[in-house]
Amino acid sequence: MRVGLYSDHLYRDGQVGTGYSKYIYHLTRELRNLGVEVVPLPKGANPKDVDVLHDPAAPWNAPLRPRRPLVVTIHDLFPSLLPQYYGLWIRNLYIQKLRWFTHFCQRIVVDSERTREVVQSVLHPRVPMDVVPLGLEDRFRPIAGEPPETPFIVQVGIHREIKEPRLTFEAFERIADRIPHELHFVGDARIPWFQSLDEHLRQRPNLRSRVKVYWPGEAGLPQVYSRATLVVHPTPEEGFGFVPLEALGCGAHVLARAPAVREVLGPMGCYFEDADSLPGAMLDCLSHPPKSTLEDRVARARLFTFRKTAERTLQAYEAARAG
Repeated sequence: MRVGLYSDHLYRDGQVGTGYSKYIYHLTRELRNLGVEVVPLPKGANPKDVDVLHDPAAPWNAPLRPRRPLVVTIHDLFPSLLPQYYGLWIRNLYIQKLRWFTHFCQRIVVDSERTREVVQSVLHPRVPMDVVPLGLEDRFRPIAGEPPETPFIVQVGIHREIKEPRLTFEAFERIADRIPHELHFVGDARIPWFQSLDEHLRQRPNLRSRVKVYWPGEAGLPQVYSRATLVVHPTPEEGFGFVPLEALGCGAHVLARAPAVREVLGPMGCYFEDADSLPGAMLDCLSHPPKSTLEDRVARARLFTFRKTAERTLQAYEAARAG
């Protein structure tokens, strides 16, 4: 099979990256391992010499009227579920373009049952949807070593406001006097909220020394997860949840609330319902060990592989080609 895969979202700096880039990178590699000829395409390309077109980051890449059978991956409907984080133009454009493609594609791929339910309720597509979970990179394994000098809680992935680092900080601030832990934010602190955090911490010198923001590079993430006492993932929605899965793969104790993340972590995770309950949930997690052994947590995470992602995506391609 020859598949045209829109690949503009790949990182160009030698890193695998996160989100769309990670998905495209590993999907391409595993499809090729399965004998699929993957043709990288730029945005808007509309070739005739492929069996199937695949937009892995719908609705931003495929032409409005594709010449070949089209498969689209819808990772989430955040602009519809969480409109407070998006401008009116993006909210309208995103949903309207997705509605268009649900009429002109042959198959929709989603990362979770949660996304399938949301897509069905918002877009009412007439074509089949395939739930195809994403995978865990092999490098996310427990790393043995001495515990950190000061225990810490960590949130990884802070580059967008929708990841809600503010909630994590406010919860930490409420319980800081009762715990010895530091709070670490790991990632690209580009959002404006981190500027206001700096100003706030200047007025709280005792707290300032306990809040750290840094990026250890992709290679440093497994060690962060392995050393953390608790990984907090406060975002209310995810399409899948790479960060919680990768943390679990390193044996971490993970606290989350997004419905899709609950599908991934299952009984190995800890959960909270809303912002008000986060401080208490953090204290509860810090007071009690994880609900399973380290081996069980790692085994759960390793159920999710990019090879399975590619195999099930290939089935979607074959169904799309068959009409």
